[in-house]
Amino acid sequence: MKDARSLLVLGVGNVFYGDEGAGVHLVHYLRQKFAFPEGVEIVDGGTLGWQLLNLIAEYDHVILVDAVCAPPGKVYRFDRDSIPDEIGYGKLSSHEWEVPDLLSAMDLYGDLPEVTCVAIGVRPLEFESGEIGVALTDTVRERMPALATVVVQEIERLGVALSDLRPELAADERFSAEEIVLTHA
Repeated sequence: MKDARSLLVLGVGNVFYGDEGAGVHLVHYLRQKFAFPEGVEIVDGGTLGWQLLNLIAEYDHVILVDAVCAPPGKVYRFDRDSIPDEIGYGKLSSHEWEVPDLLSAMDLYGDLPEVTCVAIGVRPLEFESGEIGVALTDTVRERMPALATVVVQEIERLGVALSDLRPELAADERFSAEEIVLTHA
C-alpha cells in the first residue's frame, strides 16, 4: 500500500501555445493567491506527459486542470468516466499524451487515484495562421475567473480550506511565460 499524500492540483498545457496553456496559467494564479495546507501540492505539469505518472500516483486525489478542444471559454468539471461528448482531446499542442490515455494507463497498473478534471474549452491552434504565442485570447482570459472558481470549489469539496493571501489578485490577470518560468527558479 502506498503512503499517499492528500491532494495534487496539476495544471497541464503549453504556455507557448496561447490558450492551450490555460491550465498552467491557472495553477500559477492559485500559487500566488492562496496559501495551501500541508499535504496539498500545486504543480505546473507543463507538457511532461508520461513523466507525470509517478507524481500523480503519489496522491489520494488529483485535480487536473487542462485546456480541451471545445467551445472557447466553456468550463467543464468531469471525471475520467464522464467526459462530455462535446470535448475533443485531439492534438492541441505538443502534449506527448492525452489526459484520457494517461489515466487509462494508470488504471491498468492500479495506480489511479481519484481524479477530477477541470477544463476550459479552446479552439485548436492553426499553425499556418501564426496564432502561436504566449498570450491567452480575450475569450479564455475573461473566463479564467470561472475556471478558478470551479477549481477552488473542487478543492473545498475535498475538505481543504484555503487562505486568501492576495484578495486583489484576479484570475484574469496576464501571466507572461517569463513570469511562469521564473516561479520555478
